[in-house]
Amino acid sequence: MRRIIVTGCSLTILAGTVLFSVMAADSPKPKAKAGKTAAAADATPAHYGNADAITEGEVKIYDYFLASDQMEGRNLATRGYDAAALYVASHLAEWGLKPGGSTTGTDGPLQPYFIPMELVSKQIVPEESKAVITMPPAGGGGRGAGRGAAGASGASGGQAAAPAAPQTFEYGRDWTTTAGGRGGAPLEPTQINGKPAVEISGSLAFAGNGYTVVKGNVNPYEGLDVKGRIVVIAGVPPEIAAQQAAGGRGGRGGAAGASGGTGAPAPPVDAAAAPAGGGGGRGAALPSPFGENCTDYMTPEEAAAKNGAVAVIVIPSFAQLNTLVTGAGRGPAVALNGPTFTVPRLAPAAACPSVPTITAGTALATSIFQGEKRDAAAIFYAGGMNTKQDSFELNAGKKLNFHIGVHTEPGHGENVMAILEGGDPVLKNEYVVISAHLDHLGFSAPLPDGHNIYNGADDDGSGSSGLLAVAHAFADGAAKGQRPRRSIVFLWNAGEEKGLWGSQYFNEFPSIDLTKVVADLNMDMIGRSKTPGYSDPDPTHLLVNPGEIFVAGPNVSSDDLEKTLETVNNSCQKLSLNHFYDATAPDATHDNLGPQPRGQRIFYRSDHYNFAKMGIPIAFFFDGLHVDYHRATDTPDKIDYKLIQTVSKTVAAVAWVLGTQDGRPEINTKLPDQLIKDMKTVKDQGWGKVGPVLAPLPHEPF
Repeated sequence: MRRIIVTGCSLTILAGTVLFSVMAADSPKPKAKAGKTAAAADATPAHYGNADAITEGEVKIYDYFLASDQMEGRNLATRGYDAAALYVASHLAEWGLKPGGSTTGTDGPLQPYFIPMELVSKQIVPEESKAVITMPPAGGGGRGAGRGAAGASGASGGQAAAPAAPQTFEYGRDWTTTAGGRGGAPLEPTQINGKPAVEISGSLAFAGNGYTVVKGNVNPYEGLDVKGRIVVIAGVPPEIAAQQAAGGRGGRGGAAGASGGTGAPAPPVDAAAAPAGGGGGRGAALPSPFGENCTDYMTPEEAAAKNGAVAVIVIPSFAQLNTLVTGAGRGPAVALNGPTFTVPRLAPAAACPSVPTITAGTALATSIFQGEKRDAAAIFYAGGMNTKQDSFELNAGKKLNFHIGVHTEPGHGENVMAILEGGDPVLKNEYVVISAHLDHLGFSAPLPDGHNIYNGADDDGSGSSGLLAVAHAFADGAAKGQRPRRSIVFLWNAGEEKGLWGSQYFNEFPSIDLTKVVADLNMDMIGRSKTPGYSDPDPTHLLVNPGEIFVAGPNVSSDDLEKTLETVNNSCQKLSLNHFYDATAPDATHDNLGPQPRGQRIFYRSDHYNFAKMGIPIAFFFDGLHVDYHRATDTPDKIDYKLIQTVSKTVAAVAWVLGTQDGRPEINTKLPDQLIKDMKTVKDQGWGKVGPVLAPLPHEPF
C-alpha cells in the first residue's frame, strides 16, 4: 500500500520501500500547455525548495532587530533605514546569494546588493521667507475703499491720500507653503541677492473653490480676469467634501498618489512627495468624483495656470487653520524625521500645468479681504461649509508679494535585491519576484510612557523578516543542490510608505527584463492575528485569526496564479486563505467596509500594484488593518511569529512551483478599469526599459 507522509511543505513519497524526492535538476517534467500553470503536475511530488527550513525562531530574531528602537523607525533617507538595509544585505552576502544592485563604483561587499535612488529635498527657509501686502491709498476710490481703513481719507479737500504702509507677514505663523506645492507646482528657486529663493507677486482675485468641472459647466473663472494675478480660493466642491467625510484621502481633487496611513494617525506627509501617476501608499486616494483630471476637471492650481494666474492662496478650513496657529505649519515632520524628500526620476510631466499653492493664516486673510465686498470672516465660514461663493476681483491697487527662501538638499535611498539563479539554462532568464518593504515611519510624537518610535514590527518588519527567511532557506537549498529552474528575485523595497517609491523605481527603471517576470509575491504585514480579548474601535479594520491570511490580487489579476496558490496551500501549510480583499469593488462578501463604493482598496495599496501595472500576475499576503497600524504601538512583542513562519513557508512553496513548472501564469483578460488605465499610463510614460543600476550615491552605506 502506498503511503504519503506530509511534513510541513515537504512531500515525501514512499512506494513500498522506495523513497524519492524530486529535485530541480532531475529528469524533465512533462510539458504544460503554454501559458498555463500545470500546478497539479508540478506541485505534488516536490520539496518546495527547502521551505521547511524556515523556523519561527528565525523570523522572530529578524523582526526584533528590524523593529528595534535602534532602527529609529526605518524612515527612508535616515540612518535607521540605512542600518536596516545593511543588516539585510549582510545576510544575503553571507548566504552567497547573487547581488542584484550596483555593479560599478561600489565600496565593500554590501553595496552591490543596493539599488540606489537619488533623493532631493526642497525646504522652505522660514527666516528668509516673508509676505508683504501693499494696500491701496485710503479713500482712493477703489472698491470698498476706506472700509476698515484710516478715517482721514478725503479730509484734505481732494488731495491724494498717502498709501498705507506695507504689512509684513511671518512665515509659519501667518502663512505657509511647501517646496513641492502640496498639489501645486513645485517651487523652482533662482538666485536672488545671492540666495536661492522664489518671488511671487501680483494683484488678487477670488475664485470660489477654484475648481473647473466640465460636467455641469462649473467655471468660477468665467468673466474673471486673473492673468498675472494671485487667485484666492476657499472650500472644496460638495462631492469632494463628501468623499473626505467618508474617509477618502487625496485632499483637493482626490488626485492619486498621496501617501500616509489609512484609518489611523500617521506623521504629516507632504502630498507632493508622491509621484504623479504613482500607486499611492496604503493611504492612496480614491479617484476623483469628477472623472479624469485635466480632461473632466481641473484643480484650483491647474485652472489658475490655464487662466494665466501665478499662484493660488488657500483660505484654510478650521482644522488647517488650527494646525497653522499651533505652529504645526512650520513642519513637525521635519523636526521629527528630517527633511521631506522626493525622487526626481519618479516625477513625470504633469497632465496639465499648475501654479504654486500658499495657505493663508488669519492675519493675512484679513488683510487680503480688507475693504472688499466680502470680508475674510464671511469667506472663511462659507468655505468651511463648502458653500458655493461667487467670484470677484479684489481692489486693483492691492498688491501681494511673497519672497520664499528655498534650501535644496541631496539624499539617497536604496532597494535591497538579491538573486538565486535558476538551474535551467533557458528558464533561468525568467524570474519569480518575492517582495516586501523595508521602510516605516520613523519617529513619532511621544506616547505617555515616553516611547517615540514607529517600530513597524508588523508594517513591514514582518514581511521583511519573512522574506529574509525565504532567501535563507532557498540559499541553503541551493547549496544542497536544490535549485529552481527559473531565477528567484528577493526584493526589499524602499519608500513604500512614501507612495510605493521603491517598487515604482524597480518597475520604471528595471535591471532585469520585466517581460520575463512570472509573478510578484508580496508580503506586507503578515505578523498580526487576533488574540483573546482583542478589540478595535475602528469598524473599517479587519484582522485575521491565527492561521489565516488575507490574499489580494490573484482573483483580480490571474486565475492561473490563484489555482497554483490554492493547490500549493492545500498540499502544504493549509493556511486559511481569506479573499475578502481580493476584489476591486465591494459586494456582499468582498471588501465592503470603509468609504463606498470601493471599500479599503487594498488591491491598490502596496508594492505589488506597481508590478500589476506592468501586466505581471500578483499575490499580496496581508494580515489586515489593526489597532496598532501606523502607530508607535506596532512593536515586536505583539507579533504572531508562527503566522510569519507559516505565510513565509507558503510563499516559498508557491515561488518554488512558479520557478519550477513548465508554464507561467497568464494575466486575466478582464481587468479592473483602474488597472487598465494605469497600465496604459505606465506604457505611455515608458516604464520597463532595462538599464544599468546606478553606482552608489554619496554617503550611501557600504
